[in-house]
Amino acid sequence: MTTLQSLPPSRDPVLAFARQEWEQLSRTYGHLWGSLTRTSNIYIGLWEEIAAAGLSPLLEQSMPLQTPKKDSYWIEVSPDTIIISGESAHSTLYAVYDAFKRYAGVNWIYPGEPASLIDIPHSITDTQEAGPLFEPWFERRGFVIENLYDPPYILDMIDWLAKNRVNEIFFTFTLWDRIKEEAAPEIVKRGLSLTLGGHSMKFFLDKKEAESLQAADHPYTAKQQLDYADVSWQEPVCDLIAAYCADVPNLSRVSLWPEDLPAEQQGDFLPKYIRFTALLKDRLRPALPELTVEHIAYNAGLAWDMLERRGEPASGQVDTLYAFWGRDYRSSLNHSPNAADIRAIRSLTDWTPAVHEKQRKLSVFEYYSDHFMFSALFPSMPARIVEDAAYYRSLGVDGLTNLIVPCPGYPDYPWKWATGLNSYAFSRAAWGDCLESILRDYYSYYPEDGREAVRQWMETVEQAVTAVTAWNTVLFPYRIVDADKIPDKEEHRSDVISLLGSIHEQLTAALEQAPPSAAHGPAALYLKHLIAQAEVCRKAWAS
Repeated sequence: MTTLQSLPPSRDPVLAFARQEWEQLSRTYGHLWGSLTRTSNIYIGLWEEIAAAGLSPLLEQSMPLQTPKKDSYWIEVSPDTIIISGESAHSTLYAVYDAFKRYAGVNWIYPGEPASLIDIPHSITDTQEAGPLFEPWFERRGFVIENLYDPPYILDMIDWLAKNRVNEIFFTFTLWDRIKEEAAPEIVKRGLSLTLGGHSMKFFLDKKEAESLQAADHPYTAKQQLDYADVSWQEPVCDLIAAYCADVPNLSRVSLWPEDLPAEQQGDFLPKYIRFTALLKDRLRPALPELTVEHIAYNAGLAWDMLERRGEPASGQVDTLYAFWGRDYRSSLNHSPNAADIRAIRSLTDWTPAVHEKQRKLSVFEYYSDHFMFSALFPSMPARIVEDAAYYRSLGVDGLTNLIVPCPGYPDYPWKWATGLNSYAFSRAAWGDCLESILRDYYSYYPEDGREAVRQWMETVEQAVTAVTAWNTVLFPYRIVDADKIPDKEEHRSDVISLLGSIHEQLTAALEQAPPSAAHGPAALYLKHLIAQAEVCRKAWAS
């Protein structure tokens, strides 16, 4: 008889939720975990609780020998006992979910959808595939939502983030102000860290304009850059921010950015903006001493002086978020032939040691789920994401964040679904999971007779459609899908038409080769959308 044993009562709501989730998952999926039905004792608690109760000599022996990373957890399975334990309450929750993934084959692929199930080899049900200690590659693993007011989707995402061991959700102040009543209890229950900021300075400077920006198709509609050389407005605004943040639950970081425009104060914009973030940290410190503040280094409008350090010292007070816009995703950054990519990597490898020298942290901001950058010709690219994670880790990057931007204007296109593979790959890659295991679990989402066809589709999409990103900086401020807005297309017309024709041809061939069983469902709809958009864009460039 399986029994969830009680440890000393905890007032931590996350730990209580972890135990509730274990019980619910046991009822639903316990029959898939053969040894679970034979285990007499199950303990779920923090490391110190498990150690204090003398329940795991192996855990007690291991902890003094190493310094586990933040969010690490422990899954120990023996014939009569299962121990689920974490460095923190929320990492204990990760351990609950991961135990059912590893031993019962339960995977949460898409937000708001039922779990997918994969057959687990008999040997894995009885012995550890890895572990028992599990550690993330990156301390910070976040998703950024700037301008998407969609409460049901956001609540589904919050649940999905915890199930996939993502520890942060990031909103603009403007969006948080609208979503907080629904979102806050779910964030607290799961122990997620909350970051507020983004392009939302206008929330404190001009709320009416902030609301109009929130309603835009994308957040990049600001008309004027802020003057960070003028200090007269900064202390009052910092005090407004501090007052607002005082009672925000689970708030761990403020990451407030300049407007999404090139700097008007050429040359020394970035140091002045960073000084503003240091001032903000000072004004937040009395009431919120543990709250992290970070600045962004971001080439808004392709302005390199807003991205590159250029000899300026890194801050000793605030962290750094590195965001390079316009990357060519055909190649990994360390092997890219693109001149802008090469320059961006030089900048990142300059920032990282400078930040660490000041005992601060650096995170990379990625765009894997951004339909504005990628447009309606959106590429699934799990191989690129996994390779990126390994490269960023080799550089000593502390955290990764992934931006979600919607794709309005295409009512028949399931854009939320289309971002799913990239989001899933990102969440797994941040823990160092290999591409093979990520894709094995991902394709469990599909009926068995259609899996191979979908796999071929997605591989073709990654190979063919990522080529569109090579044009983002060439055509800036336009994209390949903006042919009707580009004043003079003649210089690039033949090359773009050739590319779009190749994409159309490759994707059409992949679709036609699939068995009838794969012809329906969201993957087929996604592929058909890309085929149609490639042809629409090709005709627009030809006209």
